[in-house]
Amino acid sequence: MEAILSVFNCCFPCFPDLSSPYLIINNERYKIIRLLGEGGFSYVYLVSHKSHNNSLYALKRIRCPYGSNDEAYKNAMKEIRNHHRFTYAKTPYIIQSIDEAVVQEKDGSRTICILLPYFEKSLQDIINYKVLNNETMNEEEILRIFVGICRGLQVMHKYKKVTRAANGDTRSTTQSEDEADLLLPEVSDDEEGLSSSGAGLEMEEMIPFAHRDIKPANVMLSAEGLPVLVDLGSCSRARLTVKNRQQALTLTDFASEHCTLPYRAPELIDVETNAEITEKTDIWSLGCLLYSCCFGFSPFEKMEIEQGANLTVAISNGRYSIPENTHDYSPDLIKMIESCLVLDSKARPSVDELLEMALESQRRS
Repeated sequence: MEAILSVFNCCFPCFPDLSSPYLIINNERYKIIRLLGEGGFSYVYLVSHKSHNNSLYALKRIRCPYGSNDEAYKNAMKEIRNHHRFTYAKTPYIIQSIDEAVVQEKDGSRTICILLPYFEKSLQDIINYKVLNNETMNEEEILRIFVGICRGLQVMHKYKKVTRAANGDTRSTTQSEDEADLLLPEVSDDEEGLSSSGAGLEMEEMIPFAHRDIKPANVMLSAEGLPVLVDLGSCSRARLTVKNRQQALTLTDFASEHCTLPYRAPELIDVETNAEITEKTDIWSLGCLLYSCCFGFSPFEKMEIEQGANLTVAISNGRYSIPENTHDYSPDLIKMIESCLVLDSKARPSVDELLEMALESQRRS
């Protein structure tokens, strides 16, 4: 983290006050058009760059009042690492940052800026439009988008760590982990292959990552219509063993903050000691997303709206129903939803299996 920060600090100028209609990042001047959204200490602005034919970008600005000791700072640096982590795959299905800046303010606080591509609409926008106009998404469109989402998740679930062997000795560098990071560990820059130092044989080890907050609002649609996974702040190592009650509470709190409830896997609702958490949490969320594409709401939101069900209880018990009116969606599509929404995470399909199911359904349609 500090290695990344030192590079940023030597490159980026001071960040101007937001009363100015312009922002400077890496000597590039961006004009603020409007505020797109806000949450906590973060704000997202729509900005343009005159030298790039007035191209539009999304600029995420995160205020960290307590500097590097701030939880917001740690989360923002984690998000930046996640943007870099999957660049090797060159996939169009995961958002990639364009530029970043970490600025030390005079009052001791820090400001982190992440420049991102701008997308005009999300999958949630499409679903909302359909609901308001009493329309449904057609199965062909649902499958096309779902296949792209699965391809993006494949990259995360199959992430590979690079380990270098020099002079016959295998070397793997891990960053120190404090108590807060113990349950959700991060790999160092060297493990991610970001460091060019050292020579010798490079070996790869599979270390799956999970997005942890798959939902329609976190799937943007590119100008070409491709689905793009965004909001990588919750992305972390997928496989965790919860060894004690304190770790269980830590992970429960993490999920409460980062994993949207109607799409949250049941094993993250009230994490149990000795639980094995895996990338299958994303598969549950995919089932909820697929249901939303078909019926306008997540399965548990629908239970809440129609039957007054308690969301937490309904998710924990896996209690949902497929509407009698399936809008002529194929049995294959309904089966995909049902295969994801299984309480036993081990019984859920892998993203590879789910992708194959979706591709097969496309071939039949």
